[in-house]
Amino acid sequence: MDSPKISIISICYNNENDVRATIESVLSQTYGNIEYIIVDGASTDNSLNIINEYSEKVDKIISEPDNGIYDAINKGIKSSTGDIVGLIHAGDRLINTRVFGKIAAHFSENEIDASYGHSIIVNSSDTPLRVNKSPEFKKSLFKFGWMPSHQSVYIKREVFDRLGLYRTDLGGAGDYEFVLRYFYFNDLRVKRLDDFIVKFALGGESTTDYHRIPKRQKVHVECWKVNGESPPFYMVPIKLSRKVNQFVLAFWYRFTKKHEQVFSM
Repeated sequence: MDSPKISIISICYNNENDVRATIESVLSQTYGNIEYIIVDGASTDNSLNIINEYSEKVDKIISEPDNGIYDAINKGIKSSTGDIVGLIHAGDRLINTRVFGKIAAHFSENEIDASYGHSIIVNSSDTPLRVNKSPEFKKSLFKFGWMPSHQSVYIKREVFDRLGLYRTDLGGAGDYEFVLRYFYFNDLRVKRLDDFIVKFALGGESTTDYHRIPKRQKVHVECWKVNGESPPFYMVPIKLSRKVNQFVLAFWYRFTKKHEQVFSM
């Protein structure tokens, strides 16, 4: 697959303070074969006006009410025409200007269906709060609570036709179930891209609201069960311990200023 076309989907709803940075991080990529789709859920703030400022550079803008984030993602996937599909939500940014070129090369050089990489959760000053460095892919890692960063995942477009879209009936766990279904319960050819892909803004459902963690873990267990299997009893406690490692690694990045090197690579 030489110079594959990458469809990138951004989901937005009332993100007037954040959506511009996301759009510009996509449009600043040095790789040229990109289809950019923005799905706005009929925002009531200034988000759509900001998005429309880039209408000549964005391939498709969809603005209409939806039934939540996963319904919006599904709309973007259905309208995509690329060889590879990835996500970056409003408020998040690609780690640097060369991400898509690295992803394209990764798919071109390997016989794979999907890839994933590393991510960093940052605050408003781009200071790392959690660093998620993913290991080489093994299905067994899911039983030990591992999950790749959702927006570091890129998948061949044809795979969606075979395995389906995001479920919209699992609350905020639709992304967990999606990755679990694709990577664990099916036999996709998955290979890690050993590079940082995205910076997550602090404030998303998965990065705050720590008091809701027990409820989220219960839903994650349900995500296994709807796919016909129960997770091992040790999965949830090990999964939670992985968060601690991310905080520790973020402290090291801040102390050594390694994140500055990552952002400029």
